[in-house]
Amino acid sequence: MYGLTLKEALASDRLEDFIRQEEARGVEPADMQELLSALETTIKAPRSEGQTSRSSSRDGSSGK
Repeated sequence: MYGLTLKEALASDRLEDFIRQEEARGVEPADMQELLSALETTIKAPRSEGQTSRSSSRDGSSGK
């Protein structure tokens, strides 16, 4: 295991140290377009307050 995790680096304002550590391991920078595409498929917009997966939407449908 390596010394500094991304979570630790962000929490302690040591992101540059983390980047140097990972570059030394041979990790290459991420392709920005691939990263954005992966984030778009992973991150979902938050539901309106009180809305559940079974709640009706404004048009009355339940999304099924």
